[in-house]
Amino acid sequence: MARSVRMVLLLVSLLVVLTAGGILLVWWLVDGDQAGERLEALLSDALDMDIDIGSSPRFGLMGGASVTFSDIQLAREGEVMIRADRLRSRLDLTSLLTGDLQLTELQLQKPELEIERISPGRFNLSPPEDEREDLDEFSLRRAEVSAMRLRYVDRLSGLEWLFEECRLDLRDVAHAGGKARQALETLVGEGDLHCERLSHGEFVVAALSADLMADQGIVELGPFSASMFDGEATGLLKLDLTSSPPVYSLDGQISQFDLATFLAILEPEPSVTGQLDLEMDLHARGRTWQDVRKGASGSIQLSSGALLLEGHDLDEELDDYSATQRFNLVDVGAVFLAGPVGLVASRGYTFTGLIEGDEGSTRIDRMISKWSIEDGTAWASDVAFATEENRLALSGGLDFGEYRFEDLKVAVVDGDGCPVIEQRITGPFQEPDVEQPNFLVTVAGPFLDLLERGVQAITGEDCDVFYEGSIAHP
Repeated sequence: MARSVRMVLLLVSLLVVLTAGGILLVWWLVDGDQAGERLEALLSDALDMDIDIGSSPRFGLMGGASVTFSDIQLAREGEVMIRADRLRSRLDLTSLLTGDLQLTELQLQKPELEIERISPGRFNLSPPEDEREDLDEFSLRRAEVSAMRLRYVDRLSGLEWLFEECRLDLRDVAHAGGKARQALETLVGEGDLHCERLSHGEFVVAALSADLMADQGIVELGPFSASMFDGEATGLLKLDLTSSPPVYSLDGQISQFDLATFLAILEPEPSVTGQLDLEMDLHARGRTWQDVRKGASGSIQLSSGALLLEGHDLDEELDDYSATQRFNLVDVGAVFLAGPVGLVASRGYTFTGLIEGDEGSTRIDRMISKWSIEDGTAWASDVAFATEENRLALSGGLDFGEYRFEDLKVAVVDGDGCPVIEQRITGPFQEPDVEQPNFLVTVAGPFLDLLERGVQAITGEDCDVFYEGSIAHP
């Protein structure tokens, strides 16, 4: 038995030696410079770019045949598109003999690139439509990118994003070739993505991590997680590239994000503090950002526990008719009722009412801001909050397709949901028409008495109920 074991070990050792010797023989028979040139040509054809390599390629056999390039620049028509410190490619060993090199793995270190969207469906990294050739069938066992820095610029909308310190690991990536659309429809693969920082101006997303999955043109990014406004964001982004135009869906949440941190983007010293929870379920389709905005549907819900507004005592101001005339309910509605949705949408309009106050404070125990989205317009379905003495509600819509307020109204309502004071805002986000607060019921005596007794008790007539949602009257 011992002799049999020794014979098996001897045969295995002999096979290992012969295999290693064969590999070395193949490597010595191959013209290294020629293989490097062929690999450069292969990469250049695959990327449709000119490759400039700062140093001679280095060949290796550890872990399989490999070629490493350093100080790489990828250019088209003389314009450098991508820079990288190092590119390492692993090859199918048998392809060295035939000269028909086949890549199995790619590793790219510290790439820097800028992607520009020049026109609908046209990016700077892709050749013009009339110069595009059919893609060959493609497969890659693994692709790794480390320490990537990417800048994305949309020349049509002015949108700009910066991705920093990103790591991408893809496995078993393949498509069947053909036209670009056909390749996308057959795309398969899986992997994971991590970026330390994503930023759009003052808006920052940190520590983004996500799984990646592509199955016959259906691409999923997620489950993902990230840090945003000192809160935790999670969710799933799905793209259907087989549809024309592509279909997008986002199911996400941001838990306990800080309202003051968000408002600091718009105002250095925000006057509102507290934490919010945001839930969204969005669907859209289109090839351009404008089409996606106009066709969006789904829902957004914002809710909170206790919030504190410094510089204004809303109850005192609402109880004083003269103060109310110089106080905009719309300012309050933008921050508390529409929340980030309203502020981002209306960023061209300055809500000064909440910034100029310097007396008192207001505690809000609970707020709800629930919106349904149809054809790019968000409609208020349950939007209200209550102070110690008053309840404010909002109705109307935000049209993200045309960047307009759609008959948006903020009202102080009584116990039956009847409006007592109402203010209306319409028109473009940047230059809206903001009406003065309108007292729908005028009576003598304190304002709080009116709210306690109710509009119908004062007038003896039925009212048009403004609010029937989940926030109870104080």
